[in-house]
Amino acid sequence: MADFLYKGVVDWFLDQLSQDAILPGDRMPSLRVLSKQLGLSLNTIIHGYELLSEDGWIESRPKSGYFVCHRSETKPALLLTGEALRTLSRDGAKPAWSCLAHRGALVDQSDTFLAPTVRQEEVHLPVLGKGHLTARESVSDYLKGLGIKAHASQLWLGHSPLAMFTQSVQTLTQRGDAVLVLTPCDPRITTTLQSLGRHVIALGAGERGVDLDLAIRCLRDDSIRLIVLPSQFSFPAGQLISNLSLRRWLAIIEETKLPVIEWDMCSHLAYRAGSIMTYKSLDSSDHIVYIGGVESKGAGRSASWCLPGRHHGLLEGAFLGADMSLSDAQQVALSDALQPNSKRSLTRRAREVWANSERVKAHLEARLGEHVSFVASKGGMSLWMHLSTPLGIAGTTALLANFRHAFVPGTLVSHEPDAKHWLAVNVTLDDVQPLAKALAEHLISDDNQPVGKSLDEVVSETIEASNPIEETKQTEEIVEAIESDLAPSDAIEVEKEEKTVAATKGEDKKPRNATTEPLYNPMLDLINHDFG
Repeated sequence: MADFLYKGVVDWFLDQLSQDAILPGDRMPSLRVLSKQLGLSLNTIIHGYELLSEDGWIESRPKSGYFVCHRSETKPALLLTGEALRTLSRDGAKPAWSCLAHRGALVDQSDTFLAPTVRQEEVHLPVLGKGHLTARESVSDYLKGLGIKAHASQLWLGHSPLAMFTQSVQTLTQRGDAVLVLTPCDPRITTTLQSLGRHVIALGAGERGVDLDLAIRCLRDDSIRLIVLPSQFSFPAGQLISNLSLRRWLAIIEETKLPVIEWDMCSHLAYRAGSIMTYKSLDSSDHIVYIGGVESKGAGRSASWCLPGRHHGLLEGAFLGADMSLSDAQQVALSDALQPNSKRSLTRRAREVWANSERVKAHLEARLGEHVSFVASKGGMSLWMHLSTPLGIAGTTALLANFRHAFVPGTLVSHEPDAKHWLAVNVTLDDVQPLAKALAEHLISDDNQPVGKSLDEVVSETIEASNPIEETKQTEEIVEAIESDLAPSDAIEVEKEEKTVAATKGEDKKPRNATTEPLYNPMLDLINHDFG
């Protein structure tokens, strides 16, 4: 009888789900509320929630309650470790311009996050140097939660993490030096290095890191002068790197004595409860220059911090010369966001982003069905999505013209041969429906564009449908993005029949037995990159 009652909670949940009364990302009723609603004891409800959690239907968020998860009906996409070192071509400032056009898709779309709470005339008053001690102490306390021991006197605050990265690269290396970068990563890293004239060597990372044998071979043979390491939940796929891999990287850094920059903009966006391990948290010798922060699309609503480590003597002058200081109001907003009990805290925002990511994933899969699959998300700002067939040039042009704030093409993020099959979708979007609809149109029926049309004709037709006042600006942006991001390809024939997934109430649904994460066998660690 008790087992029957527990399953009654599960049946109630599945019934609500089938009627769309509960959707992925929604918060479940509290234990006491559901106990009264179903007329069951509190212990029965607790056990019912435990059954749902074990099956992946819901997830417990600390101090927030239970939330509904999206259970994918398609096989998850696997992000494989790169098999080769790839030297990026020197295209000058072209990649940087393309990346700048996509900046909106790289940051939080919130209009209110990190918004100053003081009078507008005080917002633009700069604070010289590192920033106020109070604000730096707030950042120091936050970093302790990541296992990073940092005294407030060692921290630098600024308005742009990219500016801190640029100053660090220019100070620690010279033009023509070789830099090893782990990809996929925030495309601003690679494009900035290329624009500064550095010789960029990309090493592809998989679900659990990179092939360390390749990394060691590169450091031995290619005269590397700097290593750039995206952190655990870096853009665009949250990589859950094993502690052993992290420690092996630190051993390599200790042996080579090379300067290292860790780019960590998403530690606050972990999708699972538990401690977060970064490279810097294991760096006892201070070889790593740690750059973190929070970015929002609003003007003046971004903040960054940097731990120069043993390179502080070189970098402090560069940071002072760049004048990256935050205003009084910006520092107050940052300190407020770092307080766990604040209304605008990073932890609360992380819960909102996680819930929204489940909604985004569910809507994209409902619209696109078997045409897409997703890498299992561990955290971060974006959803790494694999397309069954790459978009044609016409489809990609139309998407770039209308949804640059929503996605980044895989060719900007990854440098592997199959990069054209990937997209990184921003999971902080308030409404993903327009993007999903446009993707469905181009993926499922991509024969609207004649094969023989040239790139100029495609761009012209795209601009004609837009606002004529912005014609010149959009033309330059679209051509710039296409020239640097895309390689012309033949038109791809796909199925003409659109798969209708949005079911009406009462319609039979497929059993959701698949899980979003691939099965992991611990014995694989004995043969993967951790042990060479």
